[in-house]
Amino acid sequence: MIKGFEEFTIELNEKDIPAVDLIIKGLNAHVGKEKAVSNAKIRSVLKNNYYIKLSDAKVRKIIQYIRQENRVKRLCSNSSGYYVAKNKQEFLDWTTSMEQRIRSMQYTLTCVVTQNPIF
Repeated sequence: MIKGFEEFTIELNEKDIPAVDLIIKGLNAHVGKEKAVSNAKIRSVLKNNYYIKLSDAKVRKIIQYIRQENRVKRLCSNSSGYYVAKNKQEFLDWTTSMEQRIRSMQYTLTCVVTQNPIF
C-alpha cells in the first residue's frame, strides 16, 4: 500500500484470483487503443456476468499485478481505459506517456522537497 492512499492502493488476496483470470481473458479481446475498456466497464461485466464485485482500486491493483507478472503482453492504457497494443507504435506511445508522467511526478516531488526543508 502507498502511505496516505491506503483506500486506493489495495493488496490482492487469494479470493481475487478468479477476477484476475477473467480480467486477463477480457483484456485479450481489447486489442488496439480504439478498443480500450474502462475500469467501470470491467467492474460492470464482472458484477453482472460473474457476480464479482470489485472497487475501482482493486481493478487498478489487478492491472498492476497483470503488468508486473507479464500475464498480458503489451498491456497499455489511456484516458479511455485498458487495451493490448496492436503494434509497436501503440506500445511505444504508452511507454513514452508513462515515462513522462513519472518525470512530472519526480519533478514535482523535487520542487516540493527543495522548497520546503524538513523542520
